[in-house]
Amino acid sequence: MAVSGALLTACGVAAPDVPLDQPGHEPVTISVWSAYNGRELDAFNKVLGRFEREHPWITVDSLGSQDNDRMVAALRGGPAPDVQWAPQSELAGVYCPSGGWRDLTHYIERDKLNTKRFLPAPYQAGSSEGKRCGLPVLGDIYGLYYNKRKLKDAGLDGPPKTMSELDQYARKVTKRGPNGAIKEAGYAPLTMFYANRPAYEAQLWGARWFDEAGSSAVGTDSKWREMLDWRKNLIDWYGYDRLRAFSAGAGAQYTASNAFQTGKLALMLDGEFRTAFIEDEAPELDYGTAPFPAPDDEPQRYGSGAWTVHLAGITHRSEHPEAAWRLVKWLATDTGAQTELAKELHNVPTTKAALRSPELAKIPNFKPFLKMAGHPHSTLPPNTPAGLSYQDSMSTFFQEWESGKVANPETGLRNEAEAIDNFLRQVTIGREE
Repeated sequence: MAVSGALLTACGVAAPDVPLDQPGHEPVTISVWSAYNGRELDAFNKVLGRFEREHPWITVDSLGSQDNDRMVAALRGGPAPDVQWAPQSELAGVYCPSGGWRDLTHYIERDKLNTKRFLPAPYQAGSSEGKRCGLPVLGDIYGLYYNKRKLKDAGLDGPPKTMSELDQYARKVTKRGPNGAIKEAGYAPLTMFYANRPAYEAQLWGARWFDEAGSSAVGTDSKWREMLDWRKNLIDWYGYDRLRAFSAGAGAQYTASNAFQTGKLALMLDGEFRTAFIEDEAPELDYGTAPFPAPDDEPQRYGSGAWTVHLAGITHRSEHPEAAWRLVKWLATDTGAQTELAKELHNVPTTKAALRSPELAKIPNFKPFLKMAGHPHSTLPPNTPAGLSYQDSMSTFFQEWESGKVANPETGLRNEAEAIDNFLRQVTIGREE
C-alpha cells in the first residue's frame, strides 16, 4: 500500500484549538477507524466493548474497512475519527511530522507512562522526525513456514537456518514436470510473490535503508547486493519464466487456495497471522514455523524476525482528545486487551507482559513468533515523511533485476539510492522553512 504525494503534502495542517485536558467523566462518544473487517472486526469490537465497560462514560463508535488512503484523506477534510488504527507503522513518518496525528508527549509525561513496558522496536515505530504520535498496539512478525512432510520426504531434517541451506532446500524439494515446468516449488523467491518484499527481507539480511546522516544506504551497504545475488541465483536455477508461470498459477495470498496451504509450496516467508488462516482453511496441513534463515556470515541473526507494527493515534481533528487518549493508552498497555486481541487475531502483542502470556504460547505454531518478537535483531522498516514510496521503488527495482532488465546491479542500486533521496527531498511537511 502506498500513500500518494498529494495526500502527504495536504496533510500538513495545524491542529484545532482543542484543550488537551478534559477532566471529569462527562458522557462522550468517540470514533475509531481501523482496517479490520469480518471476523477480525468482530474481535476488535469485542475488546472495545470491554473498554466501554471499564469506562462507562465513554462510548466507542467503531468503523472498519478503512485503508491507508481513506485514513489520510480523513485528516484533510470531511468525516474524521478521534482515533485511527494504522496497520503499517511506516506511516508514522507521515502522521507525526505533518501534525495529522497529535503529539502524545504531553499525555505520556502527564500520566507518567512507563514506556519500558513496550518491546523496543514496536515502541520506536510510533515516532518520526522527533515527534511521538502513536503507540504500538499489536504487530506482525515475519518468519519461515515449512511443510514438514515435504521436507521429510526429501530427507531434510528440520527447517533451514542459513540462506545457503534455504537455497539447497528449495532445490531439493522442488518438483518439475516433463517439460521443466514447476509443479511444486521448494521456495518461490520472486519479489512481490506473497510476503516477499524488500521491506521485510532487508530486516532479515541486516541491510540498511539509510545511513547516519539520513541519506539512502542502498547503494553502499553490501547486504543489498548479497540479497540480490542470492535470489537471482535461485531464480535462474528455476528459470524466470517458469517461476513466473508458477507464481501466476498459485492461489492468491489471502485465500484458501494459497500455494503453501494447498501443498504446492514447501517453504515461504509470512507473518504469524498465517497460523489463523491455516487453522480455518487447511487444518490438516502438517507444517511448522521457525525464524527465517540468517545470512551465512551472520549466524547471530538467526532467531530474529521482521516487524511491522500496528499503531493507534489521536487525529488532529479529534474533538475529544482526552477520551481518545484513554482508549489509545488502554489498547496499548492493558495486558488483558493486548492478550485477547493477539489471541483472537493471531497477532503478536507489543508489550513485554502480554508477550509472556501462556495463552498465546498455546496457539499451534505460534510460539516461534513470540520468541522472534523479543530477539534483539528483530527490527522494523524506517519511518520517513515520504511514507512507503522508498519501499515501493525498491520493490520495482528488485523485479527489474530479477527479470534481467537491469544489467549492472551496483549501478542500479546507486540509482535507487538517488531516487530514494529525491523522494525525501520533495517532502517538506513538518519541517521548518
